[in-house]
Amino acid sequence: MENDPRSPSPPPWDWDCPSARRRLEELYFGERRHPRSGTEDADDFWAFFERLRRFQSRKTPREPPREPNANALDLPPRYDPRYRINLAVPRCRRGTAGVPEEALAEFRAALLHYLDFAQKRSFAKLAKIQKERAALPIWRYRERILSAVAENPVVVIAGDTGCGKSTQVPQFLLAGGYERVVCTQPRRVACVALAKRVALESLHQYGDQVGYQIRFESSRSPATRLLFLTEGLLLRQLQRDPALAAYDVLIADEVHERHLHGDFLLGVLRRLLGARRDLRLVLMSATINIPLFSSYFGGAPVLQVPGRIFPISVRPRMATAFGVAGGD
Repeated sequence: MENDPRSPSPPPWDWDCPSARRRLEELYFGERRHPRSGTEDADDFWAFFERLRRFQSRKTPREPPREPNANALDLPPRYDPRYRINLAVPRCRRGTAGVPEEALAEFRAALLHYLDFAQKRSFAKLAKIQKERAALPIWRYRERILSAVAENPVVVIAGDTGCGKSTQVPQFLLAGGYERVVCTQPRRVACVALAKRVALESLHQYGDQVGYQIRFESSRSPATRLLFLTEGLLLRQLQRDPALAAYDVLIADEVHERHLHGDFLLGVLRRLLGARRDLRLVLMSATINIPLFSSYFGGAPVLQVPGRIFPISVRPRMATAFGVAGGD
């Protein structure tokens, strides 16, 4: 009866078959799960899965230690690396037809190891980024900036080039409890670059809580808390909503660049502050005229942040190829 066509044996499971992988992704991947199907994280998982299988195939099985009293303590007979993982992958109770139980168990174990690996990698990246942020000159002014924004409707930050004001001040405000922060930039390239950098430093998915909005392109979503956009787009939003009710804090970066959009925007915002007592305005620049901008907004407080200074050593010119000594 082994060759009976009415009871065929199931074909062996092929991990390299695209349809087999797609079937497992349908079971364990989804919109609200990590990794999501069709993303770079899914490709990263399958690369990790292949390396894990090669590594396990080279391992020689070891005999479990003989401990006569192990059962009395209700301990497993052999140690498994997944015991040290603080994550869990739920079992799929439906829709597993056509997938062998051994393949499901192997896939779940590999997914568990990948999630643990991704978590540790994210923590290591976060620690490195936090160390780099703490080395910026503006990091020492974090509490002073939050205190000044909470007590004053307008704050002027005169930060030298390289102090980290464009990337760190928006993150300070988010960490300080402000939910709707918008940061204007005079150029579209700066909006995209800053949004990507801040999203990387905060380890948020790009376009989720940190986004940008420029002409004909946007990564804004309902979950966006920090938005980078151009001054022209903010003026268009002022036409539809003169009170800018969608924002709690407005950061005007690079205000020293005097042009029509920037000067007109500052004039509109000064009039808006009288109507919205809860709105906070932060002006930032590296080469700002401090007395001019402070007096224009009624004597707004000014925070001066030094830039990052690197040591420079001057050495005399070396001798030329013709043997002539350098110097005047």
